[in-house]
Amino acid sequence: MTTAPHRGTPEARALFNPAFGAYLLASSIHAAAKKAHTPMPWPSVFLVLPLVLPADTRASLPARSTLTLSAWATANPRQQAAFCERAAALTEYTRASLRTAIRHRAIDVNAGTLSCPRAPKPPSAAPGAEVADCARAATLVGRWLAATEPARAFTVLGVRP
Repeated sequence: MTTAPHRGTPEARALFNPAFGAYLLASSIHAAAKKAHTPMPWPSVFLVLPLVLPADTRASLPARSTLTLSAWATANPRQQAAFCERAAALTEYTRASLRTAIRHRAIDVNAGTLSCPRAPKPPSAAPGAEVADCARAATLVGRWLAATEPARAFTVLGVRP
């Protein structure tokens, strides 16, 4: 998944807006902290947007977090195979989204971990169906990452941290 060729379309500009990415990261970090009662490890944040933004990957995610990340990856080999390229393509966007979230105090950084000082708006308050779907997916991914060691999550998805 390359982001550059599609940056001119209004949909891509909205999807790759660092403020939107910051909202999704905050949603995921908040969900992870709520489930694990600890902040999210820094490296895990780079797994969120590649799982949430591509429509085909997002559509393959389960509605609930009863399925584990490992079980999902095993059941979705095409998504797992495409993940490494998507993660690489979205690294800079993730960094820009992180900077935006930190600058606007939506995310705090402490000793290699990330926390969310206030709860982001829930998906039900999102201004559109696709935004709500992305926010729900980010929340699910946050729960998955809370239950999975970062090195294990990277390994399952075929990425080296």
